[in-house]
Amino acid sequence: MLTMNHMQTLKNDLSVIEKVVPRGSKIIYLDYPLHLNVGDLLILKGAEQFFKENNYDVLVRRSDQTSMQYVEKTRSIPQDVTIVLHGGGNFGDLYPAHQRLREAVVTKFKNNRVIILPQTVHFKEQANLEASGRIFKQHPNLTIFCRDTNSKQILETHFCDNVVLCPDMAQSLWNVFPQQRKENIKHDRMWMIRRDIEETNLSSLGETPDPAHCVDWHDICTDRDREFMVMMHRFERLNRKIPGNLFPTTRMWYRYTDKLVARVNELFMSYQSVTTSRMHGHILCCLLKMDTRLLDNSYGKNSGYYESWTKPVPGCELVKL
Repeated sequence: MLTMNHMQTLKNDLSVIEKVVPRGSKIIYLDYPLHLNVGDLLILKGAEQFFKENNYDVLVRRSDQTSMQYVEKTRSIPQDVTIVLHGGGNFGDLYPAHQRLREAVVTKFKNNRVIILPQTVHFKEQANLEASGRIFKQHPNLTIFCRDTNSKQILETHFCDNVVLCPDMAQSLWNVFPQQRKENIKHDRMWMIRRDIEETNLSSLGETPDPAHCVDWHDICTDRDREFMVMMHRFERLNRKIPGNLFPTTRMWYRYTDKLVARVNELFMSYQSVTTSRMHGHILCCLLKMDTRLLDNSYGKNSGYYESWTKPVPGCELVKL
């Protein structure tokens, strides 16, 4: 079937990373999400699946809570180790802490190969774009993977000579997650609409989401999830103060979020279809073999991804606003 073939093709397309970071490489993985944006957690799970399938030797993992301290305190890294930075949609000036971390890495570790996993690029201010670009241009062995052609153009012009189009890391979860069966379906349609700085203006949509079935990631996560995350943040603060990485937060967080993602999968599959302005709501539907209608976010990230990658997947539709 075309669905299976194209989704497998998207997973196979991630092999462009292997051409830069060969199988069996030693890597350091920075900036993984220790927060409850489930889309970022899907990127994390996809990245780890890719690392596993390519037999990468992950020497160090650090979350978005402790990566900057790791960079500041680490004097040098062996030259045969590649620094891998988490992918997503935070390359730019909307989420400055992540950009500052990337700038710190490329400034400090010029003797190491650095790769940035697939990103979407967006700067509100041209001055911020140019200032950040000057920092990145100084690194002699940098590769940036990006998820759409607009990002590629920006990166090639201002940031890096080695820019490669690549699907989102979550695509590596194809055939890892379950796929929807008829007996899963209990509801008609879920509306998953983001309510943050990338919020979509729905005034021209022509239909009103059903409040009973309209959610964002925050609504899907429970108070227990939030309590566990706060506890992990507390442990990470202690790890920053006490030498030796006393609390095994990475292992605890990975195990907990495996269960969280499985729960989200079950929720999604209980709906006939999902209308969403979350890119990873859309990607998750593709992975679960569900129908999805994709609305754009505030600056074109979703439509860019759809046109670049998921447009051929049956059951996917981009809604023009």
